Amino acid sequence: MVEFLKLFIRQGEKMSRPPKADTRQFRRKLDNPKRQILLTAGQGNISKGFENLLAIYHHLHTIGYRVDEPVEAIGLVTNWSGKNEQPQ
Repeated sequence: MVEFLKLFIRQGEKMSRPPKADTRQFRRKLDNPKRQILLTAGQGNISKGFENLLAIYHHLHTIGYRVDEPVEAIGLVTNWSGKNEQPQ
């Protein structure tokens, strides 16, 4: 999970053009590892993968993660047994 997020959360990485708060469309060339992450996160659908990663980051931000912290600070705890019961 940590390596997965490191590819998308890179501090100080230069973008091809300055970011704007009113951006409506992202056009970025994806290298193979990033493309594979989006495909995996979206079960073969890059757009769905992008949406899923946004949801994951939203959740992480809600529980206190901030981008200036190391990605290794993120921990994962689950109480789902994987059987027929729903996660709590």
